Amino acid sequence: MKNHRTDKEFFEYVYDIYEQKIFYQALSILNNKEQAEDITQEVFEQLYSDFESIKKFNDLHLKKFIIKTTKNKSIDLYRKNNTRIKYLETYKTKKNNNEEDNNVNDYVDKMISEQEILDISKQLKEPYLHVFLYRVYYGLSNKEIAKIMDSKEATVRKQFERAKNIVKKVIGGIHYGKE
Repeated sequence: MKNHRTDKEFFEYVYDIYEQKIFYQALSILNNKEQAEDITQEVFEQLYSDFESIKKFNDLHLKKFIIKTTKNKSIDLYRKNNTRIKYLETYKTKKNNNEEDNNVNDYVDKMISEQEILDISKQLKEPYLHVFLYRVYYGLSNKEIAKIMDSKEATVRKQFERAKNIVKKVIGGIHYGKE
């Protein structure tokens, strides 16, 4: 290695020669400019912390050390990025599945067969049937149903409670043989 008078001159020499090479090597692995800049900084921090050792390296040995350090740090960050992406994809998939379950129509379709719906509709009398259908199938609120049926909101709420109890009885009887 060339003789440098001071440590500062040596470090400036290393920076001038390798800064762009480190950046482009990291960029080729990460394909992200900001992360490649971070890796460049981390490699120089590593060089600074190992400064006493690398001063003894010849040019070829220093070059190998820098290439290996850059490659390892870039691959580590690349793996972290992939782990984050997989986590986010898994999170999105779980979230989408939960959203499906929150959809009343899908949930009712999964839980109740057409035959069960026919059984329920036979059991529910007016106005419970309409309140139940407006609430479950159309997702209307008690207030909206009250406006449609020209009734009080409290009345609709009570009718829906009664309809739910009848439906539970019908579904429970079908599913658990209690009929």
